[in-house]
Amino acid sequence: MTTFLPDWQSLRGHQLPRWFGEAKFGIWSHWGPQSVARSGDWYARHLYGTQPWSEPWESRRAARQRAHHRTHFNRGEGAKDLFPRWRAERFDPDELIDLYVAGGARYFVALATHCDNFDLWDSGERGWNAARVGPGRDIVGAWERAARAAGLPFGLSFHQNWTWRWLDVAHGRDPETGEPYDGALTARDGAGTWWEGLDPAELYPRRHDPGARPPAAESARFYARVRQALDRYRPDLVYLDDGRLPFDEGSVVESEPVSKAGLDLLAHYYNTCPTGGIVTIKDVPESDRTAVLLDSERRQLDAAQPYPWQFDTSDGEWFDCADDDPMFHPRKSAQQVIHTLIDVVSKNGCLLLNIPQHADGTVDARARDLLAEVGAWLRVCGEGVYGTTPWLRAAEGGTGLGAVRGYEHYNEADRAYLPGDIRFTRRGEAVYATLLAWPRDRTAVITSLGTAAGLLDRAPARVELLGHGPVGWRLEPEALYADLPPEPPTRAAHMIKIT
Repeated sequence: MTTFLPDWQSLRGHQLPRWFGEAKFGIWSHWGPQSVARSGDWYARHLYGTQPWSEPWESRRAARQRAHHRTHFNRGEGAKDLFPRWRAERFDPDELIDLYVAGGARYFVALATHCDNFDLWDSGERGWNAARVGPGRDIVGAWERAARAAGLPFGLSFHQNWTWRWLDVAHGRDPETGEPYDGALTARDGAGTWWEGLDPAELYPRRHDPGARPPAAESARFYARVRQALDRYRPDLVYLDDGRLPFDEGSVVESEPVSKAGLDLLAHYYNTCPTGGIVTIKDVPESDRTAVLLDSERRQLDAAQPYPWQFDTSDGEWFDCADDDPMFHPRKSAQQVIHTLIDVVSKNGCLLLNIPQHADGTVDARARDLLAEVGAWLRVCGEGVYGTTPWLRAAEGGTGLGAVRGYEHYNEADRAYLPGDIRFTRRGEAVYATLLAWPRDRTAVITSLGTAAGLLDRAPARVELLGHGPVGWRLEPEALYADLPPEPPTRAAHMIKIT
């Protein structure tokens, strides 16, 4: 067994575990107290309203969220007051994991701590956690037991490195009353309240100027909590919500001085994880693609990658949202999820899909229908997804990924693909060509498989449409032509196997 040292040269010797490259599709539970408001993402920050340093997109969203908070919650209540309202009273992790497995998931990731700085696990010395407040149970532990029982690799995501610049707004004042928000509270103020014995200074960052760097102590606290969770739950994957290692150079929140504690965490984790371990960040030079995994949030890549990577997205907002205002991410169709999955897999990636949960722990009928349809497609076409590798060409067709848009600069969309838009994967000697639209003339034209392309090392012996069976075909210089049946056997995408 290799012993890793806390430096990039040593960590580049880490190899990504085989299970990840074979899994291809995972489900994420990005769920916690912010689900109580049913108002989407960034709620714990934006309930405090617009701040002078907010960007235009954030000002609009914050104004909406503050108005929502004033309508549905008591005056003076802040982010901490969502915690006791999050009860998770109908949370059944075993039933949900069974649902996700039926939907085709081959790994599962649970939220450990979001930017609101509330631990969804029994973090021991720190009282702002789900075992003490709200559900009164170890949510992460419940997820971990259910996932392991189902044979799924288990991951944890950590986002509280953002808290320094995310909950700084809690130190502002109500513009109408002039009263300070709850970031100014002290432990003494909790006497006689539901949060008696808890210290707001452990939840909200200390008051600081916008843009000020956090001291080294913030980094130390972050890594101590993450390490405690890793040692307790032994996750197979760790999702760090940052461009680089948190508090290091290039991080969303660089500490002063920049912290190298992330390297210590990586070495410790890889040296102790029974399955080898995976840590994801969002800005990874190719030289580091085995030391850490590239994660791409809502941004599909336009080319196959030399190493496995992860694309993460959500069925709508990251947190439960009852509003269809255009500022919110729309819910996804099963077709869009399937198209995204096969596009990502053709480029050597895995799709991690968040299924938003209500505050009580349930998921709605729409999400269940989506998972049922995706699962049905994978039961027919999974052999061209799971355990595959990229072919010599990832794709053909003229429909691109589209323009970058939104405050997140994402490019995902429910695209109007054409019959000529095809994605390729490979398993052993078989090549799979997935049509993203059904041709009206019932003829699949696959130019990458024509003899003139020079990509096939031998002539095909058999061509079949998964879910239907063998089909007639002919090989010409310009393309392989496959004769399709009158009706497609699958919805959303149609997989042709060439052997």
